[in-house]
Amino acid sequence: MNNKVLLVDDDFNILQAYTRALRSNFKVSTATNGADGLQILKEEGPFAVVVTDYRMPKMDGIQFLAHTKGLTPDTIRIMLSGQADMEVSIQAVNEGNIFRFLNKPCPTEQLIKVLNAATEQYRLVMSERELLEKTLKGSVKLLLDISNAVNPRIFSRASRIRTMANGIAARLKIEKYWEVELAAMLSQIGCTTIPPEILKRKDEGEQLSDEETQIFLTHAQTGRNLLRNIPRLESISEGVFYQFKQFDGQGFPFNNIKGKDIPLIGRILKVVLDFDTLTSEGNTAPRAVEELLNNTGYYDPDIFAALDAEVLRVATGFVVNAVAIADLVNGMLLADDLIDNYGSILLYKGQEITDILKLRLIVFARLGRVAEPIRILKPI
Repeated sequence: MNNKVLLVDDDFNILQAYTRALRSNFKVSTATNGADGLQILKEEGPFAVVVTDYRMPKMDGIQFLAHTKGLTPDTIRIMLSGQADMEVSIQAVNEGNIFRFLNKPCPTEQLIKVLNAATEQYRLVMSERELLEKTLKGSVKLLLDISNAVNPRIFSRASRIRTMANGIAARLKIEKYWEVELAAMLSQIGCTTIPPEILKRKDEGEQLSDEETQIFLTHAQTGRNLLRNIPRLESISEGVFYQFKQFDGQGFPFNNIKGKDIPLIGRILKVVLDFDTLTSEGNTAPRAVEELLNNTGYYDPDIFAALDAEVLRVATGFVVNAVAIADLVNGMLLADDLIDNYGSILLYKGQEITDILKLRLIVFARLGRVAEPIRILKPI
């Protein structure tokens, strides 16, 4: 059981006194300011409990606990304060979600009692999380096993788009990376209710009738219904539901949602699924990207740029953007070899834009030798 406690107080004598009183029951670490406390949380965590004084220079207790909440949300948070500071208690509860608010000076017996309750609360939180994660993993595995048994093609496609979705999530530094990966794996789960002959024809690139198309689209709704009641899959279920939705608002589901209001997972699924459709039809990856460029209104520009960067195997930390020659600035890097209309290489991939090179490109553009826009690498 985790019994690690971090005490933060600018009074070194108080820290020493509490450490002596608590060390037989808890593993105690101390810090004399909020910045050092956050560093200890990062380097020595996880901590079951954090106890902080309110009045401290530079970073007060409320600010420290707010940062703690963002850094280690499961850690139980306690604040110590003098009687004169009781008016801050409401603010502390609202911003730091504290477990207890104790008056200073706090008797050792009372502090030990509260810390025992706090570590027990931490144990309950972690036990619930462990149970939830096991339930989640079991439910997901069951769904994936069912889809693989019913139609291996479904599982195969989900596995293919998972790789690209993971790359996009990493490139865009999406915080809940696991949600994107699971959404990709579960995006086709609703296809288990679609007649196999429709799935086969769709997979082979055949034209579906209007009625068959409508039947196929229902798998997004079915997928949401299957996933929405599984704990922690709420965002994933909404993303699966919006996997056909275009960035301009067109497409299923037929509502007024468009642009950034479309769930992020749905926007990612839209581009990776369309990309997979094109490559499955025999297009090379670069050719598939060119085809998608013909319908750029369908896709979130940031996500499409990340997809483009993945296809080009651009170093992590960059995406590909298309810009007009007039908008080029010094320091930009070319994403591709720049080839004129006669097949001659004017500039090489990775070459840095300078004033002279930009002027040269402007001249070539005026002569009709260079097509715009120019694809460049943009750091994230």
